[in-house]
Amino acid sequence: MIERKYILTRYMDGILSFTLDTKSNRLTSITFSEDCVQEDGINIGDIFIAKVKNVVKNINAAFIEYADKKTGYLSLENTYEPIITNRTYDGRVVAGDEIIVQLEKEAVRTKEPVFTTNLSLAGKYCVITSGKLEKGVSKKCTKSEKECLLALIPDNIKYGVVVRTNAASLLDSEGGILKEECANLCALMDKLLHEKIHRTCYSRIYKVPPLYFTALRDDGSLMHNSGECQIITDDAQLYDELKEFVSLNMPENLPYTVLYDDSSYPLQKLYSVETKLKELTSPTVWLRSGAYLVIEKTEAMYVIDVNSGKNIVKRENQEYIYNINCEAAEEIIRQMRLRNLSGIIMVDFINMGKEHQEKLLQKLKMLASKEHILTTIVDITPLGIVEITRKKTTKSLSEQLKIQKVKMFDIKA
Repeated sequence: MIERKYILTRYMDGILSFTLDTKSNRLTSITFSEDCVQEDGINIGDIFIAKVKNVVKNINAAFIEYADKKTGYLSLENTYEPIITNRTYDGRVVAGDEIIVQLEKEAVRTKEPVFTTNLSLAGKYCVITSGKLEKGVSKKCTKSEKECLLALIPDNIKYGVVVRTNAASLLDSEGGILKEECANLCALMDKLLHEKIHRTCYSRIYKVPPLYFTALRDDGSLMHNSGECQIITDDAQLYDELKEFVSLNMPENLPYTVLYDDSSYPLQKLYSVETKLKELTSPTVWLRSGAYLVIEKTEAMYVIDVNSGKNIVKRENQEYIYNINCEAAEEIIRQMRLRNLSGIIMVDFINMGKEHQEKLLQKLKMLASKEHILTTIVDITPLGIVEITRKKTTKSLSEQLKIQKVKMFDIKA
């Protein structure tokens, strides 16, 4: 029985991809990205030869130009030794330097994109880095898994290596797949750094695969249970690209990669794409118990309010309130992942005793530890507000769909 489906479809001026749990008919992940044919667009992970425009000493940072009239921010605090192409590095970064940088964070409103000199290349099972040279394993692995995986990293690698969580599935084998991937990524890094002498400033020397492909590669639910998942697209061009990507990165899933071609019933209608997007951009989220969440964005943070809703008969029962809050906690973590909320997130749960508050915090921490993007449950305030932070990498789903949202739902100013 097929338990998971990863679906790609062209939507408005981009490509929408999402993972669907077929048992519950609920999304477990979703991404939206500009069409890959737009070559002028940049993605997190792209590597450039940029020019340093000026260095601002009081904030210990530099502003760089990575393309014609396109600037970004480069922190010089704890900077790994940069690779400068037009002179020998002498411990300083100065205006006029041509420097190799990698996009770390997208531009957000008035903030420019953020770059780093610690270049990294990600694979299915590991990430190699040019600046940070330590060897490590994902914090989500157990102590015994970490010890075994560290032993699988080849000794002769001159770059840093971080073994990813999903590499734990390789422990039953001799680790040949991990070693081969490390060698391939190192060879690619060697090639990029060698080619720098032949490239001019403002060149993009490495372009990461599109987001909808890397999301597929990194989706743990689709990696190792090939008989229980399916990868579907309704676009012939995407299908060809998809087959090539899957054959190289996850060949066990190739037999389950299909082209949907039923013109009488479009794929987007089959999986209720419009309805699902409307739910993910609505401030109100209903829970199965009859309670509901209200998710609002302010200038500084996201605020989430938990309401008992239709559950009014047992409001004085602490255990019952705790169960509602636990249900809300699971849905809040899911909504944060699907909507790609980041930064400071304040959650007002239904009031309950201190003992239940501590149990709820532990549950939240357990749920957060399973998330792909770093999510930290900070504490609970004297007013009972739970403080959460989530690392920002890309724009929220609402920001990505802002133009489309106006068109879809005919929202009037």
